[in-house]
Formats: sequence, C-alpha cells, structure tokens
Amino acid sequence: MSFITDILNVGKKAVGFLTGGGVGSQLARTALTGFLLNKATKSITSGNRATRNQVESKPIDRSIRIQLKPDAEHKIPVIYGNAVLEGIITDAHIANNNTTMYYVVTICEKTGTKISDDTASAFTFQNIYWNDSRVVFDSDGTSVNYVSDREGNIDYSLQDLVEIYCFAGSSTDPVVPDGYTNGSLANAYDIIPTWDSTYTMSDLIFAVIKVNYNAERAAIELGDIAFKLTNSMTMPGDCIHDYMTNTRYGAGIDPAEIYDE
Repeated sequence: MSFITDILNVGKKAVGFLTGGGVGSQLARTALTGFLLNKATKSITSGNRATRNQVESKPIDRSIRIQLKPDAEHKIPVIYGNAVLEGIITDAHIANNNTTMYYVVTICEKTGTKISDDTASAFTFQNIYWNDSRVVFDSDGTSVNYVSDREGNIDYSLQDLVEIYCFAGSSTDPVVPDGYTNGSLANAYDIIPTWDSTYTMSDLIFAVIKVNYNAERAAIELGDIAFKLTNSMTMPGDCIHDYMTNTRYGAGIDPAEIYDE
C-alpha cells in the first residue's frame, strides 16, 4: 500500500517551483499549483471545504485520474498581530516507494520593518492544529507526539509518522513553535528530497509537513491543518505604513511621499 492508492494518484509528478526569479512569477506558480494539490489532497483552505465535502459524498472511481481546473484566485495573505491561518499547499513530493509525502504549506507573507522602533517584524508559531486538534510535539519541536481535541482527548495515532517543520521568512529560517527549543534545525531544501538551495521561499512564512503512510493509523493524507501565528508588528501606524509602502504585497508608495502632519 502507498499514498498513491489513497491520494488519487497525486504527488508523484508534483513539480517543484519557487526557485528564485521574479516574485510575480513565483506567486503565480504558487496559486496555480496550490489549487491542484489543494483539491486533490483534501484542501486545507476553508474556501474549498464545501466543495470537498460534496465530492466525498459521492463514490469515487479510484481507477481514473481527476482533472481539475487551475484557479489563480488563491492569494497569500498578510497578517499583523495574531491570526489563525490554514495556508495553501504550494508543493508536494512523494518518496520512499510511495510511502512518504512531503507537503509545503505557504501560510502568509513576511512583513517589513516597524517604523516605531526600526526593528524587523518577527513571526512566532504559537500552536498548530491537525483536524481541529492541537498538535503536541516531542522535545525537538518537529516530531508529532500526539494531538489533543477540544475536550482534552488525546490521540497518539500520528506519533512517529508526522513531522512538521516551520519556517519564518525563508528556507534558511527554521523555527520551532513557542515552548520548544531545537538548536539543530535543517534548512527546508535539506528536508525535501527534490529541493536544493535555489528553493528560497523568500519572504514567506511556511511549513514543510512530512507524512509517513500508515493506513492502520489513518495516516494516509494531509489532515486539515491550521497555524496560530503572532506577528510582532501590531501598532496601527506600523501596520498601515508597512502595507502602504511594501512593493511586494502592499501599495508600493514611496515613503518619501508619506508625510506626517
């Protein structure tokens, strides 16, 4: 058995991208490929949940491939302060005789420098949720130990099967969720077999999720995953100035044209 049986034959030929170059072309490829992988592996975006449920209510002939139309409407959000986001699947790779899947989930843009104190904004992963249950890691902050639901029930079915690697700005900015420490974190391109150092993921907050197939423990796909993030940029003036002047995701206004009166 392998992921191929349970993931509608997606992943084996997933194309790596975000390899540098213009930001516009990177985000376009992110949007198009993200939609295809989203739909075929049970989208983690809330906008696709209704469609997914409708499809799952009907029998699926797993002997055929499903062709899905790309959608360029997916956008990478910008957050200030606290937020819970589900992200967009922007790359995937299958390995180990079709028994291991690597998913790249892009969560949001990295914001700029705060004008209030001239320091760079910083992102912290507060909590990660799998199918609406909070993930609790081993001491390394990457290997899932168990998940806990809203009633406090504990489920160990993902133990030793799922690893979640967090990145706060690029492929070379690995971090662990709040409350964990790990001094030997790897770069993203050293985790994903098909990536190399040209896969920079510049100015993006994202996660790499490794899932080892195990049908008996229901580890056959990427669950609905969400991330609770904190951006240190919270003051209104900082946020407004950042969005007004940023040339990547904002209005791109020249700071010299903004005056205090």
